[in-house]
Amino acid sequence: MTFAIDPDKYRVVDLSYQVVPPGTPDRPFVIQRGRLGDNAYKFDIVRSHTHVGTHVECPAHFYPGGKDVTELPLDTFYGRAVLLDVADATAAQEIGPAYLDSALGGLIQHRDIVLCRNSDKRDGPRPCLTPEAAIWLRDHEVKMVGIGTDFSLGATITAARAFHDILMSQDVCLVEFLDNLAELRRREFFFMALPFKCAQIDSAPARAIAIEEL
Repeated sequence: MTFAIDPDKYRVVDLSYQVVPPGTPDRPFVIQRGRLGDNAYKFDIVRSHTHVGTHVECPAHFYPGGKDVTELPLDTFYGRAVLLDVADATAAQEIGPAYLDSALGGLIQHRDIVLCRNSDKRDGPRPCLTPEAAIWLRDHEVKMVGIGTDFSLGATITAARAFHDILMSQDVCLVEFLDNLAELRRREFFFMALPFKCAQIDSAPARAIAIEEL
């Protein structure tokens, strides 16, 4: 039996943010190269933190003793996904339940993943999700929410903390620093962001992809 993605029926879209050393002062990714006896590069020492590039945040991000990525079922990080597309960020600067009802109410299913895209390329405010939106997503039993760098999970630090708390208390994970979302052509697709399997860290880097029907 052959397992393959038929390129005549599906396309794979890379949604991962490319990290370029040395990173930035607040999100460093510094590499110290090393050689072994045969003079080949066989080990690199990386100085970074867990929120560089595309990464999955899990309950350990906020709760002492909260679950890390190794303690969650693998299917937490892949599955059916739906796209929340914001065409006018001014009109949707703060996204609440009414907006989600209109945009996703007839589409969303149990245990879906929701990716949020800002399609408004004008200079102006970033759209953001409110704590009430987090309650809506929790009540619709989503398992993961993803955003790019032009989307926000709260208009203030307090609102962003509440958003995280509402979802992470239910083991809902977040995927941040997604990229290339403009390439998505469909509202429904298969999404995968498999995090680095490392215990005791609050977040883990991931390679994120979408698989769409042509």
